[in-house]
Amino acid sequence: MNFVLRENEDLWSHLKNSEKPVVMYGTGNGADKIISGFEQYGIRLADIFVSDEMYREGCEFHGHKLLRYADIKNRYDDCIIILAFAVFRRDLLTRIKNISAEYELLAPSVSVFGSDFFSADFLRKYEKEIDEAYSLLEDDTSRRVFINSLEYRLSGKPEYLFECQTEREEVFKNIIRLHDSEIYVDLGAYRGDTVEDFLIRTRGKYKKIYALEPDAKNFQKLLENMGTLDNAEFINKASWCDSRVLNFSGGGGRNSSLLGIDGKEFSDSGEIVHTAAVDDILDGDGATFIKMDVEGAEAETLSGLSRTLREFRPKLAVSAYHKIPDLVTLPLLIKQLNPDYRIFLRHHPYIPDWETNYYCV
Repeated sequence: MNFVLRENEDLWSHLKNSEKPVVMYGTGNGADKIISGFEQYGIRLADIFVSDEMYREGCEFHGHKLLRYADIKNRYDDCIIILAFAVFRRDLLTRIKNISAEYELLAPSVSVFGSDFFSADFLRKYEKEIDEAYSLLEDDTSRRVFINSLEYRLSGKPEYLFECQTEREEVFKNIIRLHDSEIYVDLGAYRGDTVEDFLIRTRGKYKKIYALEPDAKNFQKLLENMGTLDNAEFINKASWCDSRVLNFSGGGGRNSSLLGIDGKEFSDSGEIVHTAAVDDILDGDGATFIKMDVEGAEAETLSGLSRTLREFRPKLAVSAYHKIPDLVTLPLLIKQLNPDYRIFLRHHPYIPDWETNYYCV
């Protein structure tokens, strides 16, 4: 690589080689994935604890009786604590910092979609692409976020994220400047929270809004919350590279997603959802700002709006964390689709790095 990382051992090797007990903080889907990583890399899990407000006497997870942090402090003078859930609230971020002052605390970077893990092997496999993506970044802050993201993903040390985080307001002050005649395309509109944020930033003035949300329950809430807006089109479809019918994991949550987007064959389970290419939806009318949080389908979605990117160069906000390679591969794809884009990278307060986004103008 054209830059030198401070870390030279990946988290999985560190845990396997450490003599300290490995203790997990948290349960749920994130913990399931991390435990599968432990099994893959031969790491022994000693105990699991939860926050006091989540503790229930006698509960177990993966065969471990759930403990409280006080139990861990009584049981271990030294251990490695593995954070197994997402943290973005200020009070919880402060709690994590306080725990990390008492114990070694790590937060593994696992793929939101797919079963792969970030490791030293990834750096070797994608060395050429890493250098190319780094060279495309527009400013020093972007380059620092890129390097710190790699350092974090390799080591699991959350301090790398703390060092490079910025507030979302900085983006709309220094990179993406919205005006009162935006044509806004919200891909992954959920229940309308990002449409509402857009309306606040534009003081309710805009030319047109397109909002896509594939999950039926979320879409219904989206209509209830935002359905009375003028010049707004709400579409119950998933963005993709073309129009087709795919299977979908729904249920009304934020992580509803197309099945199989990790590159494997699409599952025959789940709900049925119709997809659409944004180029076809816009039908040549263009857009000025596109927000893309499509749960792992970012590459396919970008391909499905290639004409719009080439002809109109709308401002972009693209999630860069759903799949392990996204941090490296998405800027290359964006630049390929329109070489004139200026590409910025920002990380907003969040552990793990789930609020790391590319902003393009």
